[in-house]
Amino acid sequence: MKETQAMPTIDTDPRSVACASFWQAVSSQLESLRALPGRELMEALNGLLEPSFPKLAVEVAGDSPAFTLVVTAHGSVEDFDDVMVLVQSAPALPQVSVEAFRQRMGKGFSIRMDDFELSSADVLVKHERYKGLVALEIGFAKPIPMDMQDHARHMSLIMLDHILGEYDTAIKVGPVDYVETAEQASFDGVPLDDFVPLFDICWREELGHTGLFPVGEHAWSALSATRDTEEGDEIELVVMRNDSAAALVGRADLCHRLSAAVPVESGEELEEARVFGDQLTALLQTHEDGCCTHVVLENGVRTINFHVAHPEAAIVHAQSIQENSELPVTLDLAFDPTWNSYRTWVS
Repeated sequence: MKETQAMPTIDTDPRSVACASFWQAVSSQLESLRALPGRELMEALNGLLEPSFPKLAVEVAGDSPAFTLVVTAHGSVEDFDDVMVLVQSAPALPQVSVEAFRQRMGKGFSIRMDDFELSSADVLVKHERYKGLVALEIGFAKPIPMDMQDHARHMSLIMLDHILGEYDTAIKVGPVDYVETAEQASFDGVPLDDFVPLFDICWREELGHTGLFPVGEHAWSALSATRDTEEGDEIELVVMRNDSAAALVGRADLCHRLSAAVPVESGEELEEARVFGDQLTALLQTHEDGCCTHVVLENGVRTINFHVAHPEAAIVHAQSIQENSELPVTLDLAFDPTWNSYRTWVS
């Protein structure tokens, strides 16, 4: 009798109940909400949201009766999945549109804190590539009092979030360093107001993250590495990286990583694992629902990694393939919008 390992299943997302509760409350109170002025409207909406999603917030753009409801996680990547689920579950609301994340603002944004004001024209930025992300160096175009240095740096990050947009700032920006006070005068960064086009060019052209699904044969690179164990030993890894997948890094619809781990203790099992990976890749690529990003061979286990748009459907595909083989496949799903597991292997 054929033996197969039980595959994981996706239970109903408990967040669906929370989503339904929030949207039902908004729908039932919509007319009374419309009558509120801007700040009170936002406070009322957040009062409805807090019991279900205490780490998220709602902001309002536009004036009643027609306004945009913006769901934000204040840049916290670990809560982005909740933002997306909540927005995707939104019902049709008359004269109300719903957006995920703060969108990009135009030039001339300013903040005032503790009698100190800073505008986006006062913030200077330089950038460089860093492990598939855009690293930043920030300085200031005007003198910053010593007791306001920390304030100014915090304010510059808030501005960055509004000028680049919440998602791009959290997902595409790498390390952020600040110019020392003594070096401010010679710092040749561009004003934050003028930085957006440079940022987009770096992301698309210099880093190659075009957002376009690769067609034809994909380009692969073979890498070798070692990993330290808790016991102090070194384990050798062999990695096959899909270089073509770099085009998709940062796409908001490919935030989940699906990993399929297969024991391969013989040449025959290795070939079966390769066939499994090829078949799942073909199914996912048919409608651009996912892409195989890299394969790791470690301690006799071949782990095939994908970034997918619809996790539940991807798991169903994997299970359907596994049912017709002898492979004991173990699936793992993770929310990885920064593609960190893939960028680990990018120099």
